[in-house]
Formats: sequence, structure tokens, C-alpha cells
Amino acid sequence: MRQYVVDASVVVKWVLSGEPYEENSVKLKEDYLSGIVNLSAPSFVVQEVANSVWKAITRGRIIQADAHEALKVLQGMRIDLHEFNWVEISEALDIASKLNLPIYDASYLLLSEKLKTEVVTADDQLYQKAKVSFKVLHIKNYP
Repeated sequence: MRQYVVDASVVVKWVLSGEPYEENSVKLKEDYLSGIVNLSAPSFVVQEVANSVWKAITRGRIIQADAHEALKVLQGMRIDLHEFNWVEISEALDIASKLNLPIYDASYLLLSEKLKTEVVTADDQLYQKAKVSFKVLHIKNYP
């Protein structure tokens, strides 16, 4: 079974319609639910996705009741969430400094290294900065 680290830029497309690369993101989700792929993420993906959903509420893209339901659905998907300790996050700090990326993005890359797999992202900046040194797949290229 293929393993990926999925970032918030992809997960949020599962709950907010009209996003770029939505079709590819939904395909990844369907492949996960069908058991074709396995998905992991740092545990803070929950807050990142919730923050994007909150922004969508404030912009009138989604109502709060639907947002709550979407978050429950994501909980039920049981993506494998990983915690980082202080030593591990210092490794992410090194990656962030090297690539000039936020710690959050560097943490996805760190997890992908630990799991020996690719990060799947819709974040163009993360993809461009990481593709030389890390295994990273832009969601637009997902099979």
C-alpha cells in the first residue's frame, strides 16, 4: 500500500468546495477510504484545517453547522496523526531554516523523511522549495 504524508492544503479541499485541484484531492481521499493508500500527518493538521474552515465561515463560504459536520467527518477518517517532541521539532527548525519555510511546512517534510514517503501538497511555495531535497508530490500531479 502506498503511504503519503498529507498536508492541510490538501485536506481542506475535502471540506471546502471550489478549491483548485479539488478533483485530485478528492481522488486521494477516495483512494485512502478504499484502502489503496495510507495517509499520515503531523497532529497540528487538525488546527490548520480548522483554521481554514473558520476563515471560510467568516467569508460566508460555509455555515458553521456544516463546518462542524465536516470536521466530524474528518475525525472519522482516522488519518494517522503524529506528535513531535522538542528534539524532533528542532530537526524541523533546521529544515525550515535551510528552505526558508514555516515550521509547519518543515514538519510535514520531517515526517515524510521519518516515514520514508512523500508529502502530498497543494501549496506551490512548499512544493517549489522542497522538491529538490525532499520527496514531495503536488496534488495536481496525483494519479
